[in-house]
Amino acid sequence: MAERFLITGVNGFVGRHLSSLLLERGAEVHGTAFAPEDDPLAGAGLDGVELHSVDVRDQAQVDDVVAKTAPDGIFHLAGIAFVPDAQAKPTLAFEVNALGTIRVLAAVRGHRPSARVIAIGSSEVYGLVAESALPIRETTPLHPLSPYAASKAAADLAAYQWAESGEVDVVRVRPFNHVGAGQRTVFVCPDFATQIARIERGEIEARMNVGDLEVVRDFSDVRDVVRAYLALYDKGVRGEAYNVCSGVGRTIRQILDELIAQSGVEVDVQVDPDKLRPRRVPVFVGSAAKLRDHTGWQPLHDWEETLSAVLADCRQRLGSRD
Repeated sequence: MAERFLITGVNGFVGRHLSSLLLERGAEVHGTAFAPEDDPLAGAGLDGVELHSVDVRDQAQVDDVVAKTAPDGIFHLAGIAFVPDAQAKPTLAFEVNALGTIRVLAAVRGHRPSARVIAIGSSEVYGLVAESALPIRETTPLHPLSPYAASKAAADLAAYQWAESGEVDVVRVRPFNHVGAGQRTVFVCPDFATQIARIERGEIEARMNVGDLEVVRDFSDVRDVVRAYLALYDKGVRGEAYNVCSGVGRTIRQILDELIAQSGVEVDVQVDPDKLRPRRVPVFVGSAAKLRDHTGWQPLHDWEETLSAVLADCRQRLGSRD
């Protein structure tokens, strides 16, 4: 009998990639989306996934989908994923990210206690880490610096408590930056790629608005990230937290330069103050040693290939508007 999985927030960037991976595994895949019947694009690219309309702020809806689908595993991705969105609506961020996680855990306890939950958090929970303490490990203290990070830290700690109390088999995941085809253009790599693609098409002047180019971040290909999530479903230790990252630090300037080089356009680069974060974290690089040790996971995609996929996706999306 095929494994059955439930992905909350399946219609998001990561959910689409994860659902494809699970379908390739031969699994039966169910997914929740926020009011998909009101959004004709919610199910786009989700062939083979059975969609369910669920708001994680509603316990009855979460209970119903867990009881109805009876999954072997749940990948909890639903949440507010963009830091400025959470900054603008901090109460909503806690309602969705923190309390939404608790509602999923409660539904599993009540309706499918045998299921394993992979609770997807964020590396943002670590906050400002001294360069002398890098790379960031799972033992690094949590010092969230934004409403988004605080809501994710609350969800992470709640998942730990539910696992330690023996109520739910839950594994906590702290992904660092990840990119790939289908990511919203509010994020840095598709933002750059979209601007470059528009310059290529002659839609805008050869000038780009950017944020802080000197910060160093740890980026992974989303296809490698979802492979890590599945590896943790298979081999992760109940209650433990795992970083998902490349372990390689890159400046935002290096990313921009590589995208420009792949395009071949000449660009005048301008810093946009509106794109600067209020609290600057200069260097943010993680260690995936624990993930590798426990699961054998290794990334498969090199960075130039990843950026090429992002640029190709942004070109295609612009082309589809013609």
